[in-house]
Amino acid sequence: MSITANLAIGVFSIGFMVFAAAAQTAKDVKGATPLVAIPNEPPAKLVVDPPVPEQLALGRVFIQYRTENVRILPVFGNAALSVSPRVGHLHYYVDGQSWPIVDTSGETVVLVGLKPGPHTVKLELADATHKPISGASQVVEFSVPQK
Repeated sequence: MSITANLAIGVFSIGFMVFAAAAQTAKDVKGATPLVAIPNEPPAKLVVDPPVPEQLALGRVFIQYRTENVRILPVFGNAALSVSPRVGHLHYYVDGQSWPIVDTSGETVVLVGLKPGPHTVKLELADATHKPISGASQVVEFSVPQK
């Protein structure tokens, strides 16, 4: 190999090592692998944003949320209660309805067709048997504008 080729490879190697050292690992970004049980899991947490203002101005309600220490999956039944890391789903109630809407997508909650005026949406995390997870609920209040 020529000196020029060796220098080029050396520069690439040094550049790659610097880049690799600065890059985040998959675990840094995504968290622990969901394939390994977690002993003494921390409590599930639900983080909810207010409705997206630009969409609300058009009469559409987009509520973004994220979870910590629970994976939103379409898995149900008593056997799923022992799965680790924890699995569950989202229940939400619009304007005090007595039954939940069940969501397993993990995506933004979208509501359309609500009448103008004030509304509330209660979001809660639930386990695989539909039991609400203690401390993992939030209420979002908003007003749909007149058209």
